[in-house]
Amino acid sequence: MKQILALIIFIFANISILNFSVSAQEINVNYINQLADEALNYAKTNRFEETKNVVQTINNILNSNFIFTADEIRTLQSSYNETIRSLEESSINKQLVLRNLTKYRLIVDAVFTEYMPLWSEMEEPVLTAFQSVKDAYHDENNERFISELKDFLSIYDLIYPSIVLDLPIKKVQKVDAHIQYLEQNAERLFMSERGMETMEAIQTDLQSLFEEGSDEDEADPSLWWVIISTGGIIVLTLSYVGWRKYKAEKEKQYRYKKEQKN
Repeated sequence: MKQILALIIFIFANISILNFSVSAQEINVNYINQLADEALNYAKTNRFEETKNVVQTINNILNSNFIFTADEIRTLQSSYNETIRSLEESSINKQLVLRNLTKYRLIVDAVFTEYMPLWSEMEEPVLTAFQSVKDAYHDENNERFISELKDFLSIYDLIYPSIVLDLPIKKVQKVDAHIQYLEQNAERLFMSERGMETMEAIQTDLQSLFEEGSDEDEADPSLWWVIISTGGIIVLTLSYVGWRKYKAEKEKQYRYKKEQKN
């Protein structure tokens, strides 16, 4: 019985330690988010050296405190390098810096956020931009159609790396294949009677991406609930086993005493 109680205490002690580690990680993530917002604010006011220092600090924290998958490492590092390069240009393009920072911010958030990532909040501007493409096609305005398509592709490129990290790759590849087809065949599709049919399919695909990105997957519980449920099962199991063992010992003692009397 003492061994069982010791094991239960050990389990709860480790749960407490793990809970502390999770809380510490949450603090780090919150700090990273604050730094990312700070970097954007510095860039908006043309304080590019401070922006660069903050971005480098974020990268150092990520490399020192977290373990990532190969895809996450590749995407994070690529976006980081792109951001730093734009901040080291002899003639800094402010809009490019802000764009790269925003993309990096979305990627970092996608890595850490399980539900409702920041990129999913860009549903309205993305779908509005694509609706403008459709409107230009409907109005048979080729010049505006090409211009609106470029604007849409620019916004889509901003969130694409985050989507790849967050959603099933097959679903993303399907949508991306349709968008690439539209980009590569824009002129031909503009002259085609089936162009609108293609764009309707793309719009449906885009909407499905955002619907999946904003859904909460109840089948995928957070780490803490896994700990609670698993720990609870272990404790209940051990308690039941301990009670059975205690009852068996009592019965054994009772039989022994009874035999002694006889």
